[in-house]
Amino acid sequence: MEGYQEIPNPGGYNPPQQPPMPAPNNTPIQGSNAMPPQQPGGYPTAPGGYPSSPGGYPNAPGGYGANPYQGQGYANQPVPQVAVQPVFFQGIQFVYVADPMQELNISTGCLIRQQPQFLEQITGCESPNRYYVFSQSPQAGMKLLFKCKEYSSCCQRNCCAANAREFIMDMKHVANVGCMDENFQNSFVHINKPFKCTCCCLERPIMDVTYTQGGQLIGQVKQPFTCCDPYFTVFDNSGTLKYFVHADCCQCGICCANNFCGKMSEAVFNIYKDAGLNEPVGSIVKKVASFSELVTSADSYQVNFPLDASPSEKILLIVTALMIDYQFFEQKASDDDNKRGIAIRI
Repeated sequence: MEGYQEIPNPGGYNPPQQPPMPAPNNTPIQGSNAMPPQQPGGYPTAPGGYPSSPGGYPNAPGGYGANPYQGQGYANQPVPQVAVQPVFFQGIQFVYVADPMQELNISTGCLIRQQPQFLEQITGCESPNRYYVFSQSPQAGMKLLFKCKEYSSCCQRNCCAANAREFIMDMKHVANVGCMDENFQNSFVHINKPFKCTCCCLERPIMDVTYTQGGQLIGQVKQPFTCCDPYFTVFDNSGTLKYFVHADCCQCGICCANNFCGKMSEAVFNIYKDAGLNEPVGSIVKKVASFSELVTSADSYQVNFPLDASPSEKILLIVTALMIDYQFFEQKASDDDNKRGIAIRI
């Protein structure tokens, strides 16, 4: 057409006045301005266009496929999940344990925490002790396994030294997630400590350990007489001596147990298989006190089990740690009672 002058496109693309039509055999027309082939009854399939099947969705990169939840683009985004808030108890995640013996079978150790009793410091009246036992394993981490509660008379708690008084204790399996009400927990192990007025080799302390269901004996933990170093023996249900637990009395955590220096020091009780105490196979460690433990009589213990210990033997070593607490570290609310307790612990 005369007088017609093509104006350049600023983007560099000059569209023709009439786009060329595809060849009869659907062969693409060569050239920079050619359009892509067209399927019969469909739409162009150029990048950024529409799919060849009517009624579909754009299948270009970043678009939608026939199913918005499949393919590329938005389909690759993860499906939102409802977050489950974990339950924590004493700073440790609360996890349900269906079978305590199975959990103990894979446990390499346990953490025992005594519940602080702040009311004792205010009233000066001794309260029943409570302990929480957390199992530890490389596969499952740390789990709340048992809650241990002492049952004793008020007279014995406040008139007798901790290592002499009589009590029974239930190790209750924590079987309800997030529920710490003891009425909804199953008693698993029963501990009996009879009254012992200990004097040198007479009336030595002992703890009998049985299963709550059926009353089958698990074993016994005893403290023989020694002149200096603390010493405990662990027996199974047949009376076989399984472990010796020994500590050096010169540790600051033992000889200064109930003052600030002792509370800020560890006390290590090694576990042996032979009476010669040649090679330790495990340990029971009284840990450095936290702030709440520093102002109360509460303590924490780390029990490292022997590698070949059975679940029942691990229960006995947990009981041994509890017995160590009563024999050496149970500080009474009254200073006079506390001094009297230290005097008869040897």
